[in-house]
Amino acid sequence: MASVIIPVLLCFFLGPGVGQLYNKDFKKGAILILSSFAILVASGLWYYKALQPYLPANLTAVDPTALQDLLRNAAAQVSDKQGYILSASEGILTVLWLYGIVDAYKVAQAKRKEIT
Repeated sequence: MASVIIPVLLCFFLGPGVGQLYNKDFKKGAILILSSFAILVASGLWYYKALQPYLPANLTAVDPTALQDLLRNAAAQVSDKQGYILSASEGILTVLWLYGIVDAYKVAQAKRKEIT
């Protein structure tokens, strides 16, 4: 039973693809890890670009005490106007995460049955 639980826990705590690597399903593990990483990077870059219109060009000239409020207001503006994009990327990452967990369990269970 432990050999079935380990890849599930790896996917649950470390992210999609890690359980597949434990199951020696390297191609699927690499695809899940790279696609998750690509979605995270793309979302971060998009968010950075979406914040730019709401921030001054030179943040070093802004009073440090006002900077937190300025960033909070910029984030609220982006979330109000284009929050659906962040929600979509969160949804895709959640689907990848759940797929990784279920797949890690099924593959580990199938490999366990082959051994016995």
